[in-house]
Amino acid sequence: MPKEKKSALMKATELLANQEQSSKILRKKLLVRKFDPNEVDAAIDKLKKYNYLDDNEFCQRQFENFYSENKLSLRQILIKLIQRGFDKNFIENLIPDDFEERERLVAENLLAKKFSSAKFDKNKAWQFLAARGFDSDVISSSIENFS
Repeated sequence: MPKEKKSALMKATELLANQEQSSKILRKKLLVRKFDPNEVDAAIDKLKKYNYLDDNEFCQRQFENFYSENKLSLRQILIKLIQRGFDKNFIENLIPDDFEERERLVAENLLAKKFSSAKFDKNKAWQFLAARGFDSDVISSSIENFS
């Protein structure tokens, strides 16, 4: 007996049950599975209508998780969320006013984990923080505070 093909809505629901994701990523996954684009759009609209898919709420939770972990620069958080299909302008509105102090603390914590005070090299520290998305002002002050 041949297996009955699932609808886009059923597959979307199945994908969301496994892992929450943005509507953009969900749409892409369904199209890769050869579902009709109109059927995919209808499925996503239905999921949004019943609040099973809310990009803004999901983006906000993801931002808060990354931000509170204190392991990533704001630039890294922004890039990760954009890659997950969220709107850049919406993400930028989530950034709190006190982000500069948080950036310095995160950079200093990363330096403390990466370098010992005996083997501290300012050039390597600069490269290390720059590769993680910190801007030059944050890097300079973090290196000064660390050394």
